Amino acid sequence: MKSGLRAQVRQRALGRCEYCQTPDWLTVLPHEVDHIRAVKHEGPTELANLSWACARCNAFKGSDVSSYVPGTEHLVRLFNPRVDIWDNHFSWNCPEIIGLSEVAQATISLLRLNAASRLTIRQALMDDGLFFSTQTTH
Repeated sequence: MKSGLRAQVRQRALGRCEYCQTPDWLTVLPHEVDHIRAVKHEGPTELANLSWACARCNAFKGSDVSSYVPGTEHLVRLFNPRVDIWDNHFSWNCPEIIGLSEVAQATISLLRLNAASRLTIRQALMDDGLFFSTQTTH
């Protein structure tokens, strides 16, 4: 991928993972450019199909574009940072990310956004004033 395109994706995301909102300067592993629609599913490598994702979110998402709403048999699409507004789907109960829609609930589950280890790290970063939730707290 051309470095200019990578820089555009990062700049558009303000250096934050577009799924869990973690700033890239706070992670050990570098953030990655995620193909929202995977290349193996004929997703193009162009700005409209790319998002900025931390290594964990990108690894858990993989090539998936859908998942089940937890506790149901209802299959829904995942959160798409190019068409969805984060605040319309997610909220904060610091350090937990709350799903306001079925799309968000499925995304939280598949990407393990509230795994115990992630909550512990987010809380420690918040306590140190390094991680700020930009969304409204419940």
